Amino acid sequence: MTEQGYSDYRLDATKIALIAAEGPMLVAVIRSVDYSFIYANTRFEQYLGYTAKEIAGGLRFTELLEDYQLNRFYFLLKNITEVKDTQSQFTVFKIKDKSGVRKPFYLSAALSNSENGAYHLVLQPDLSKWDMPFTSFNTRELFLQQFNSEDFGTFEWIIEFDKVYWSTGIYNIYEVDHETEIDYRFVSSFVHPADKGKLNGAVKQSIETGNDLSIEFRIITARNNVKTILTLGRTIKNKEGVAVLYTGSVWDVTRQRAIEDDLKNKVEELNHSNRELEEFAYMASHDMQEPLRKISTFSDRLSDKYKDILKDEGTMYLKRIIASAENMRSLINDLLEFSKISKTSQSYELVDLNIVYRQVKTDLELIIEETSTQFDEKPLPIVKGIPSQMKQLFTNIINNAIKFRKPNVTPLIKIDTSSPSDEELQKYELNRHSKYCKISITDNGIGFENEYALRIFQVFQRLHGKADYPGSGIGLAICKKILEYHHGVIFAENVPDTGARFVFILPVLQLS
Repeated sequence: MTEQGYSDYRLDATKIALIAAEGPMLVAVIRSVDYSFIYANTRFEQYLGYTAKEIAGGLRFTELLEDYQLNRFYFLLKNITEVKDTQSQFTVFKIKDKSGVRKPFYLSAALSNSENGAYHLVLQPDLSKWDMPFTSFNTRELFLQQFNSEDFGTFEWIIEFDKVYWSTGIYNIYEVDHETEIDYRFVSSFVHPADKGKLNGAVKQSIETGNDLSIEFRIITARNNVKTILTLGRTIKNKEGVAVLYTGSVWDVTRQRAIEDDLKNKVEELNHSNRELEEFAYMASHDMQEPLRKISTFSDRLSDKYKDILKDEGTMYLKRIIASAENMRSLINDLLEFSKISKTSQSYELVDLNIVYRQVKTDLELIIEETSTQFDEKPLPIVKGIPSQMKQLFTNIINNAIKFRKPNVTPLIKIDTSSPSDEELQKYELNRHSKYCKISITDNGIGFENEYALRIFQVFQRLHGKADYPGSGIGLAICKKILEYHHGVIFAENVPDTGARFVFILPVLQLS
């Protein structure tokens, strides 16, 4: 558009901007096709530094926005386009002036009635020295509603005359008649005796140093109710540096602190209960070792000394006793391992998972050879963890993959490494600022129904009978606990026509 054409439009647009053209608002009209300027008032040109010629020369309003704001701007225009005769509420945007400085504005848009399609923009500059605390008028209203309540209020204390002025909210908090005259001594009389010294000292220091006050203390209201309040205070000094005014706010946080204390107590109770359970599991497992050892010892002696005397039925019973004792021994050992995971005194260290993996294969060498198990593996990462627990993690999963193999099918175990996706980090509530590795172990075994994907990680949960697949049912629960102790996650999924896949996501480094 030529400069003359721009001027002509400005004359035609007089009706649009008659009120706002010389007022404090910045007014512009932009095309709906490419968001280039059709019109901008003098205030717009002066405040942002763009000349009429520059604006008419193809400048687009979207060029004045940062990239991250564009979707928000398009969303705003879309809403007013789809609903006839609608104007947007004021929303905060930072607009770039000619020098490249971005300034905050409240922006409102409306759809033009012209046939060519255009948007009217009205911008109200923020002239304060602070960043706007709101993103829009909607959030401003929410903020004001939050603090326009009986739980919040502001005060002013004229130090020279010792007069205190409260807003309605503080009268409500202290449960005092609104006509009551207030001075500092009156205010101090409500402070809980245990907190009075702390508060008076903090206020005195705030006034003397000029530092802002932020303190939480208890009060006993006029109706004898104990409340916890959060007070912020600031000293105002005159030209001579003498403190003349003390202003601030009071927020009744009694309910919030009660909720926090209750939650803290429940967490402590839960932790205490968990510690007791772990201690019980450890002690019970440890104490059961001795009677179990005697059962095994005497059963073996009976079998050796009286095997020729015992008849078929007696031999069968004795074999069942010995088998049950072995099952109990396995269960006790697994319980001990489960209870020891969070009791370990070992510190995190760099662990080469390739070395751990080779050790596991060596330990399982006999069953690997017996079942002709094949492996398809990729190099594993180095992570910070506890070596013994990493070894136990791989042992349990690989041993499970071999145990739950299909009849007459050579077991094949594939091990893959990658990085977790953003969706996985979000799904499992993992810290996006930390680096994680993702390790997948897939087998060609019997698999499981996906509905049991969570159940199999619970203690003593079994999907098959002991006669078919021996074990205590604690192995995967131990894996889950190891991952939790390492601030990671483990999950399982059935791979149709293939088998089962176990995936664990592990931090490369630990915070401590």
